[in-house]
Amino acid sequence: MTDERAEESTQRGDGRRKHRASRKKRAFLWITLLILLVAAVIGAKPGYHWLKARRAEQFAAEGGELFKQGKWNEAAEKYRAALQLNPLGYPGLEGAARLASRADRPEAAYLWEQVFKSPQCTDADRQEYAALLLKLKRLDVAGKIIDQLLKANPDTKTLTLASRYAEQTGESGKALEFAKVAMNRAPDDDAARSRMAELLAASPDSTQQAEARRILWELVGKEGPNKRLALQVLARAPELSTDEQTRILRSLEGLASPIVEDVLLAADFRIKLQLGDADRIYDETIARFGKGDTTTLLQLARWLNAHRQSERVLTLLPIERATENNQLIMVHLDALALLQRWSDIDKLLARSDLTFDPEVLESFRARSAQGQDSATDAEFHWNRALSAAGNDPFRLRFVANFAEQTRTTAVALKAYEQLARFPEHAAFAYQGIERVGGKTGASATQRAAAEKLLALTPTDPNSTAQLLYLDLLLGSDVEANLAKANDLVKRFPARLAFRITAALGYLRQHDAGSALAQFSGPSNAPPIEWSKTPPSWRAVYAAALFANEQPEKAREIIATIPEGSLNAEEKTLIAPITEAK
Repeated sequence: MTDERAEESTQRGDGRRKHRASRKKRAFLWITLLILLVAAVIGAKPGYHWLKARRAEQFAAEGGELFKQGKWNEAAEKYRAALQLNPLGYPGLEGAARLASRADRPEAAYLWEQVFKSPQCTDADRQEYAALLLKLKRLDVAGKIIDQLLKANPDTKTLTLASRYAEQTGESGKALEFAKVAMNRAPDDDAARSRMAELLAASPDSTQQAEARRILWELVGKEGPNKRLALQVLARAPELSTDEQTRILRSLEGLASPIVEDVLLAADFRIKLQLGDADRIYDETIARFGKGDTTTLLQLARWLNAHRQSERVLTLLPIERATENNQLIMVHLDALALLQRWSDIDKLLARSDLTFDPEVLESFRARSAQGQDSATDAEFHWNRALSAAGNDPFRLRFVANFAEQTRTTAVALKAYEQLARFPEHAAFAYQGIERVGGKTGASATQRAAAEKLLALTPTDPNSTAQLLYLDLLLGSDVEANLAKANDLVKRFPARLAFRITAALGYLRQHDAGSALAQFSGPSNAPPIEWSKTPPSWRAVYAAALFANEQPEKAREIIATIPEGSLNAEEKTLIAPITEAK
């Protein structure tokens, strides 16, 4: 009995142990399943995002292929789908940004900013972003990105961007240096050569202009992206011969895919060469582009205003159409101003639906008041424009430029002086002060600005030469300044600007022969085309001719100098010639 109970007890114990083990096993299985379920729930979201990201990359890749094929609208749809799935995905952002830049869309800047913030951002992306910022005049951000690119063994594209940035900030010497470095690194790079030619073409020095034309005509003879830019730079060159104008026109007409600028330039040359009735050319151009998008209309309207076809602008852009875009309103206002319709301007500026920045609105009001000979009202609105610009350098640049264009020199000088407080805009501001000072005959103002500009760019020979010229013009420390001018001539014998400064120094020392000798230049220097040189250079040359007993030649040169283009000291320099008539 005892044994049976013992066996029964053992069996019951084994059963209980098996039951407990079974329960433990079941519990373990459930816990494992629960863990797997939780993991699945947690992992489902990243997995879903991964799938979305992969799909977004596929859309971006498809958009890239469509973009290469020139199917921009279809590409835009693919990029939009990619960004809807993954708003911060690099492939979608980068592709959409490039497309927006090519299409000149306003959202391009925002898209590139997002690309720039991405850890996958490349130097090529930074270059594209910087180029767009330069185009939009957002120089503060552009400068920081370009500085970053320059620190990492910059390629020719970065050096070209640095050159454009320096030019826009007023540092022309530095702009030329960056362009030279780019050309030295890649002498066969057409983009680098095009940039160098662009800078040389803007120089008043005939030697540099001749070199620019040589490079540009070589680029025009090649098919590629730089051909169009070369034609545009050549078209802006002063005193083009009839043969050159005809050659440019033929090249423009031969472009495979002409854009608006090409057609407008070609129309310019047809009008200059009298290859058709001007009114018919205007009407044909309007018919071709008059129903275009805002950018096209803006280019067309500005071109018409430049040709003083303001009535055509008002027909092209009636007030209802113009008020859809601030840039179009400004062109409409310019057309009214050219027609001196000041009451219409006042009526338009009084509209409550205008969204101009206050300094823009006040500048236009000041211009209207000046047109109506209301000096008190004009001063009131100019002061409000300066106040509204405040401490914003880009708004100050607008007011300074607007005032300079409307020949309100006192306001322009004040705006440039306020702008000079910003280090990244100081060189641009001092160049403006120097330029405006020259127009008003204020040599002391010019000299003060030139001195500050040299302090900012001490290694720039152009800045050095300009200060030397003004000091010699004022008769200051002639011997020492002439020695410095001669040093520049030895270093840069082909630079007419520097030889002009030395010639002025010799005139101050009454050394007429040495003064005139400066205009011979080196043996390989091209002949000087005096009609293309600044009026101040012609004044120095005329004075040198007169001092060497060549009064008739001196008077011929003086006859080409536009009235009001010399400052007081330059007028004094040529006074003996005009008085000897």
